[in-house]
Amino acid sequence: MSRVVRTLTAGLIIAGALFPGVAQADVRASPEPTVTFDGAIQSMAYLGDRLYVGGDFTHAIDTAGKLVPRTRLAALDARTGQLLDWSPVADGRVRAIAATDRGVYVGGDFGSVNGLTRDNLAQIDPVTGALAPFRHSVYGHPHAIAVSGSRIYVGGTITRIDGQPRSRLAAFDLATGALDPQWKPAAEDSVNAIVATGDRVLLGGAFMQVNGLKNTARIAVVDPRTGAVRPAFRSTIEYAVSSLSLTGSVLYAAVAGRGGRAMALDATTGATQWTVTADGDVQSVVRVNDTILMGGHFDRICKSAVVGDKGACQEGSTTRIKLAALDPSGRLRPWLADANGVMGVEAMAASPRLGKAAAGGSFTQINGAIQRRFAQFRL
Repeated sequence: MSRVVRTLTAGLIIAGALFPGVAQADVRASPEPTVTFDGAIQSMAYLGDRLYVGGDFTHAIDTAGKLVPRTRLAALDARTGQLLDWSPVADGRVRAIAATDRGVYVGGDFGSVNGLTRDNLAQIDPVTGALAPFRHSVYGHPHAIAVSGSRIYVGGTITRIDGQPRSRLAAFDLATGALDPQWKPAAEDSVNAIVATGDRVLLGGAFMQVNGLKNTARIAVVDPRTGAVRPAFRSTIEYAVSSLSLTGSVLYAAVAGRGGRAMALDATTGATQWTVTADGDVQSVVRVNDTILMGGHFDRICKSAVVGDKGACQEGSTTRIKLAALDPSGRLRPWLADANGVMGVEAMAASPRLGKAAAGGSFTQINGAIQRRFAQFRL
């Protein structure tokens, strides 16, 4: 995307003048020295100076190239990039992580953690890696976890918890770990993202309705205590949402579909502030200070929203392979951190306090240099 067409009204589509006047040369970004991994990274969460990662790996790779056993879960010092001793073991893929001082909550496709039965959902001590008593029978797979107030929120393809019907969503008491009997919003298809704040829970996914109501396709806002839909937020998104992140009053959405999209929305009303179109799915969008990073399966940022049946940009494009940086108005920055692979970037996390963002996935290079499946950038 070398130029951006932009208005200041809802429904804005960005595809216009990128840098008015003089063209700017691309700036090649260098990842910080960190450990990397021998398998895909699919979930990440910062907690203070620590970064927790989950996925489908069996080893971390230190900066000297040494393999260190880490089975689908690991933690690193986000300041130095060094691997921490935290080393719980999951026997299947970890798709979701939420990190708090009380515990690191993980979800995915596993049947045990640290050799003890845990049905796709577990709580782990954030310092020792010991397994907590939190245990439930989960029918379906968690794709997203968020912690806020007195509750743990989980979304995915879930249809039962401890034999109790649930429609892709469930909540648990943070203090006791018990299933919340009241919070039962119903999404009719998978929930891929949850952002929870004190007064609302924002949901993103493949669903067309929540609680059977209109204007809740792909993104919906529900009450954190009752699960009732907040009707002030009206979604107009056409394609499945892969992830959500919230900065102030702006909700950032990573969207799939023909091509893919990074979107900025009013977090109260759902009104679109801008949309950036790519030639492949966008898997994650995060913000650090005045930089927004988008990651996914794309190779180009389109100059317009017009794409072909297979997502190809029809009116010109700017090369950005799996990663791109935007300013707060959605204009493409000259920051260049091209990754490789088919899937590319599958998950991202941001720490505004540290001024850093991390990208994980299936890539093995950044800007042509070896960078196996994980990279952290200072922004």
